[in-house]
Amino acid sequence: MANPIISRAELAISSTPMTIQGVVRKTAFLLALTTLSGIGFFGYCLLSGVTFGFINIAALSSIVIGFVLSLVVISKPHLAKSLAVPYAILEGVAIGGISLFAATKFPTVAPTALVATFVTAAVMLGLYRSGVIKVTEKFRSVMISAVIAIMLIYVVQIGFSLFSSSLPYLFDGGVVGIGFSLLVVVIASLSLLLDFDNVERAYAAGVDERYEWVLSVGILATLVWMYIEFVRLLRSLQN
Repeated sequence: MANPIISRAELAISSTPMTIQGVVRKTAFLLALTTLSGIGFFGYCLLSGVTFGFINIAALSSIVIGFVLSLVVISKPHLAKSLAVPYAILEGVAIGGISLFAATKFPTVAPTALVATFVTAAVMLGLYRSGVIKVTEKFRSVMISAVIAIMLIYVVQIGFSLFSSSLPYLFDGGVVGIGFSLLVVVIASLSLLLDFDNVERAYAAGVDERYEWVLSVGILATLVWMYIEFVRLLRSLQN
């Protein structure tokens, strides 16, 4: 996201500074772990014939526990290395469950969302590296405010879902819901620019190499968020 895991972590200067290559390697490792976890959970659910109730509980629990772990990473950055692997596995379970729900009605949604996520990430990286979009303090402030607002809406929606209901219009798949989903996809995608900028800032400041894990967890969080939002958008469009 925009991205509390990265932007609020207190980074320490060290004689063994982080490298951008180190962040890339760790991000790739966590992405691979998340992918394997997601495929494994997806396959397990298909083969074992578990109920959708179980899948829903597993996915929601993974999201909640993953969120708690991210808060620990924010407040205790030195624990990021230890928490990165379980965080990635939990994210995989979450997207595996969400993908399975989508696949039951729209088999092409999950793979399309995956391709859209990585293509968008590549485009965002190109825009950032070329300087087409510059991460100014005003841009950062607007993005963080937008992400906080979206997260509050989702918290309210989770509360509604506990009573088998949902927020009017925003999550019903109608025109307003599609518009909201598209807006969230844009915000999530632009959040990657903050992640890239945070990595460069940390590198320029010479922070300790242990914080490569903090930055990698933050990037993973944004990519998973993007994927989930693409799934929601594509499901709404196909409905």
